[in-house]
Amino acid sequence: MEKIYLLHGFMGTAETHFIHQKDHFTDGYEVELIDLPGHGGSTLEAEQDYIEQTIDYIINELKSKGRGYLLGLSLGASLAIHTALREPDLVKGIILTGYSPFIPEEFKDMMESQYHHFMNIEKNDQDIAQQFKELHGEKWKATMKNVLYKMTYHYPSVSEDEIKGIIPSVLVLNGSNELYEVESALHMKRHNPDISIGLIPGAGHTANIDQHEIYNRMVESFLQRMN
Repeated sequence: MEKIYLLHGFMGTAETHFIHQKDHFTDGYEVELIDLPGHGGSTLEAEQDYIEQTIDYIINELKSKGRGYLLGLSLGASLAIHTALREPDLVKGIILTGYSPFIPEEFKDMMESQYHHFMNIEKNDQDIAQQFKELHGEKWKATMKNVLYKMTYHYPSVSEDEIKGIIPSVLVLNGSNELYEVESALHMKRHNPDISIGLIPGAGHTANIDQHEIYNRMVESFLQRMN
C-alpha cells in the first residue's frame, strides 16, 4: 500500500491540522502522521537551524518507513518540496497547501510584525499561548522562537531553476481567498508546466480544513493519476 506522510504547519500537529484527512485516506493508503520536531508528541527539541534539522528528520523517516507521497500544509509544504528536491528517489509526489515558494517583498513588514506578535503571545493572546502549551508541552516557546525566526527572516525559498528541475510529481492546492496564494500557484505552473495546480473556492491558508470535502476529492484525483 502506498504511503502518505502528513506534514503539518507551524505550531500545529498532524492530528489537529489534518483532522479531515488522517482517516479519509486510510482506505487506500498507509497514512503516516508526522509530528515535526518541537511539535506535539515529538521528543525532538526544535533547533536553531530548524529547517535543516527537520528536512533531515523527514528524510530519515522516509528511509526508515519507505517511499511515499508528502502532503504538506504551510511550513509542512516548504519542508515537503525541499525534501523532494534533495531526495527525489524517496518521494513519489508532493501535495503543497498554503504554499508560496518565496515571500513577496510587500509581505515582509507584515511577517516581521507577526513575528513580534508571537514573540509576545503570552501578553497578546493568553488563550493561544495556553493552547500552544497544551499541544506542545514545555517546549512550545523554543519551538515558536526557532521556527518563526527561520520562516520570517530566512524563509526556505525555492528558485525558478529548482521549480523547473523538480523530479517528483507536484500538486499545488491553495485556497482562492488570498491573492498571493493564487499567484504562488500560478508562479509554480508558469515555471514548470508539468506541475498541477488547483484553487479551492472559499478557502484561505488552511484549504484542507476550510473546504475539506473539495480538497480531499482533488487530492484523490491527483493520487489516482499518479497510481
